[in-house]
Amino acid sequence: MSEQRVHEEAATWFARMASDEADWPGFTAWLEADPRHGEAYDELALLDDDLSRHADLLEGSSLPEPANDDAPRWRRWAGFGGGAVAAGLALLLAVQSSSDAPLPARTFAAPGAKSAAIALGDGTRVVLAPSSRLEVRGTQMALSGAAWFDVPHRPGREMKVDLGGYEIRDIGTTFTAVNDARGVEVAVGEGRLSVASDRLSTPVALSAGRSLVAPAGSSAVRLGSVDPAGVGAWRTGRLSFADTPLAVVAAEVSRYSGRQIAVDPAIAGEPFSGTIALHDDVSPAETLARIMALDVASQGGAQRLVRRGR
Repeated sequence: MSEQRVHEEAATWFARMASDEADWPGFTAWLEADPRHGEAYDELALLDDDLSRHADLLEGSSLPEPANDDAPRWRRWAGFGGGAVAAGLALLLAVQSSSDAPLPARTFAAPGAKSAAIALGDGTRVVLAPSSRLEVRGTQMALSGAAWFDVPHRPGREMKVDLGGYEIRDIGTTFTAVNDARGVEVAVGEGRLSVASDRLSTPVALSAGRSLVAPAGSSAVRLGSVDPAGVGAWRTGRLSFADTPLAVVAAEVSRYSGRQIAVDPAIAGEPFSGTIALHDDVSPAETLARIMALDVASQGGAQRLVRRGR
């Protein structure tokens, strides 16, 4: 395949992954098909990121103006010829060598009941769970809510994710992180990372299959084991449980479906085993109620699971 064709495909995938048509399995297969694919994609992503951060320096340049200012950033330059891209790269090199200004923060959000797929310029992939936000400034991130991360290894680079009192330090790992009203959770699917906090005497190292849970309002931290293959399984739209207390099931389903489920304290500890589809037409609360022979009652903006007949 010619280099031109490689870059054309990279531009197509970059546009697709920045839209609502993100296809992670297809994208991964394309990356693995040829080492040049990843290099071309990273080149475009890095250029897009730098152009967005230094857009003010491009004003008045010979680059053509976009027809629609509201178009995604990639549309503003993806159609340029090789000479324009080369000129843009030369300009960016000059900017980077002469500017010591801190990188501006970018904020990504997944409002409502839908998750959001994010492809960062360094090859990092993130999927935000519903009602979650991620602030990114270079290799520093801050998460509110829940997310799955796939961070490629880069020699000399350490990614940090602030979870509000806890900080993940990662050099190339697949993991999930949660920072919400219930506390902080970290689970590792591949690789190794560490979690640091003023509440810990020393950073805690976590490898694949290990997790850390720090409940809100408590100084205790629990370490545990998880199925590495199940880390981030909510991205597929399904959650599986085995003898899990109903209150925990409801909390997990609420977090990843964006639809709040409350549980009557009288049945909070009852075990549940099964798989819940997060985005079916039937609400997760009604599915749980049917499986466990419970009733669903309305409670404010949430659905509440109660014993049948109450």
